[in-house]
Parts: sequence; structure tokens; C-alpha cells
Amino acid sequence: MGTDALESLPFEAREPMPSGAGKTLLIFSYWFPPANAVGASRPLAMARHFARRGWRVTVVAGAASAVPATFAADMTGFDVHYVPDRWLTRQSSFRAERSVGAQRLSTALRLLSWPDHYGSVARAMKRRAFGLLREGLRPDAIVSTALPFSVHGAARAVARRAGALFVSDNRDIWAHNPYRWTAPFYAPFEPGHERRMLSSADLIVSVSEGMSGYYRTAYPHLSDRILTVTNGVDGSTATAGHHVRAPSRLRLVYTGILYGERRDVKPLLRAARGLDCQVSIDFYGSEPEIVRQLAAEFPGLAIADRGKVPRAEALRAQAEADATVLVVGTDPWEDTLLPGKLFEYIGSGRPIIALANGDSDSGRIITRHGLGIATTRETDLANFLAMLAEQGMASRASVPEDLTRTHQLGLLEDRLLAMMSVPRPARAVAADHKVFGVEADNGLGLGPWKNYANR
Repeated sequence: MGTDALESLPFEAREPMPSGAGKTLLIFSYWFPPANAVGASRPLAMARHFARRGWRVTVVAGAASAVPATFAADMTGFDVHYVPDRWLTRQSSFRAERSVGAQRLSTALRLLSWPDHYGSVARAMKRRAFGLLREGLRPDAIVSTALPFSVHGAARAVARRAGALFVSDNRDIWAHNPYRWTAPFYAPFEPGHERRMLSSADLIVSVSEGMSGYYRTAYPHLSDRILTVTNGVDGSTATAGHHVRAPSRLRLVYTGILYGERRDVKPLLRAARGLDCQVSIDFYGSEPEIVRQLAAEFPGLAIADRGKVPRAEALRAQAEADATVLVVGTDPWEDTLLPGKLFEYIGSGRPIIALANGDSDSGRIITRHGLGIATTRETDLANFLAMLAEQGMASRASVPEDLTRTHQLGLLEDRLLAMMSVPRPARAVAADHKVFGVEADNGLGLGPWKNYANR
């Protein structure tokens, strides 16, 4: 039996009274438990929130084969319909155990897939949802959460057939995302595809004010449809773990991918090297080869690769650490990031050391609420580490209301209910060939030429 990650955090958010009785929500998300990926937390929390508020909730999800199925979660109160990976998604997903030749093939497949290598799964998710409509499901709103971006195309087609609101929820930008690999000949098509996909949404949701600002600048005609709903701390009465300070040792924990040189943790390691006490840094779910390189470069530090572990174990490690480490980066685009990991760290109660610009979205939250430090200056990092080593820092006993998942998802629910209260013109019907023909498949891996075929 696993421990549900959303029931293993030490804070209880105030739960409002249900108000969505009689409303129906359909969620599209490739990432969903038991897939142990950080992208699975947001749609799970969304399903739980709306179900608790009286909505009838159905989820159409991927059954990701590239990550461990160790995210144990209680899913009572809503229905989940899983769609397994197709051949292209299985072959193109990164797997560390593959040979060099197989890795090169998977990379080539990812580069050549457009808009992404999840398109065949998204099409299958769309077909499953059409089946649910035939069985009597009548959603008032359909939310697709990306990345992968291809799920938006699937949700849009289903929303048009159902006459439902289409909500595009975005954990990351797509067209200009520097972390995304794509073949160079696709790049000219991507901004237009993103614009058309977002323009077809009744509501565009982003996870940070910086990301919302990016969308408003890139697509000013959509400004009135953009809503910021950050991730948040999931409340519960259980605890993820208890911190016990060891005066002769400072233990830091990083959970997640390092993305090579894009997430540079070395300023922190250089600052830690000058301390008088033993410093250990445990990496969970990071790239083993990068952790090995760091250990070789900083032999005076106890750097350990803890591998990929069940989500509950990672949460306990966060709560038992002297401090948690967040590496956001310093590029202007990265200043807009508010990763879900930040809110996991906040939920742990432990101080956060963020290698990020102080005026970034992440840095402002950390500074405003006194959650730790956000800087890239090694002297400031060294001073903070020295303070922790000398006197430690007590775990926080509460979370600010606006950082809770309940508060943030309440913003989305309020907006949806307000939109549903306004009469809307009839949307597309089943006889509309644009919904079920070429246009319905845009964004589902058919290539950019399909977007221009009928122009």
C-alpha cells in the first residue's frame, strides 16, 4: 500500500461549502496517477476539488509507461478512464536503460513528431471521450491540462461535439519553450498553431502571473480569457515526516530533473563547500549521470543519487531535510516559472533554497512569505547555509491561504460558474464536418501542413 501524496502533507486547507451540484466536468490529462510524474499532481487535485464541490467529474487520462506507476492516490469521488501508450509514444519516450542506439532512435522520433510524440494517445483519448458522450455523459466544461500540448486538440474536438466550455490549462508554454526539442523545420509553424489552439478556448489558464503576462503580450486579443491559477499546497491532517536537526551535519534535498546545464546547482555546491560541517545533498529522480559528475567535481560534499522513489518517500525526504533545493534558472523566460515542486517544498514546512532571481515569480513568493532564500549570489547562499548549520530553522506550522490548492482551484471554479451563468450561442453540432474532419485532428500529430490545408 502506498501513501497518497495529497494526503501526506502537514497542512489542512479550509474547505468551502459545495456549490457545483448538478455540474459536470470532463478532464483531459496525459499525466495522472499512478504515473509518478510531477505533472500528475495538478489534474488529480483538480478532479478532487471539483468532486468535493459537488461536480460530477470524469477524467480521461494517459497510462504512461515511461515513468514508475508508484504515485498511489485515492480516487474515490470521480471516474478515471485510462488510455494506454501507443507505439510511437512508447518508442520515443526517454528511458535511461536503453542502449545508445535506441536512445538516438527515440530522440529522432521525438524530434520528428508534431506537435509532440503523444499525438496518437491524444487521438485515442478523444475517441474514448466520444464514447462517453454516446453513453450519456454531458459535460458542462472540459479542461485539458498540458503539456503535452496535443491533449488540447483532443479536448477541443470533444467540447465542440458536447457544446461544452473548452478550458485550456497550461503548466508550461509550448511554442517558445526552450526546454522543448523539435525539428527546426517545424518551428515556423508552432506560434501559429499555439495561437489558433488557444484562440479556440473559452478560457486559458496558466500557472503563474509571468506566464499569463507572456500570453497577454503574445496574444493580446485573448487577454480577457486568461486566468492565473497557480499550483498550491495540498491540505491534509497527516504529515509527510518530522525534521530532526543534526548539529554536525547539514542535509539538503533536491527532488526532480536537473535538465543538464539549464538547472545549474553548482553555485549552491560551491557555497556549501566552505562550511565547517558535513554537508550532504540527496538527489531524488534526477539524471544519474549528472549527479555522478557533480559528486566527482565536489568530493568534499556527500552527494548521493537516491534514484526514482515512490512519491510518498520523496515527500518524506523533503520534510526531514534541513532545507529543500529549487533550481529555477535565470533566463527571462524562467523567471515566469512556478513549478509544482515549489509547492511541494512549501508543504514540507522546511526552508527553501531557490537558485533563482529574486524578482522572479518563484523568488517573489519565497521572499514575500519568508519561505527561505531566492538568489544566485554565492555569498548570500553561503551565509544562509551557515545560519542553517549554526542554529537551524524550525518547520513552518501553517501555509498562507493564497498558496493552498483549495484557494487557487476556487478561482477556477468561480470563473467557470460565472461563465456558465451567461447564455452562450449554440456551439458546433455533430453535423459540422469541421469538428469531425481535418480540423478536429489539428494538434494530434498530423503535421503542420494540416493546419493550412483548408485555408
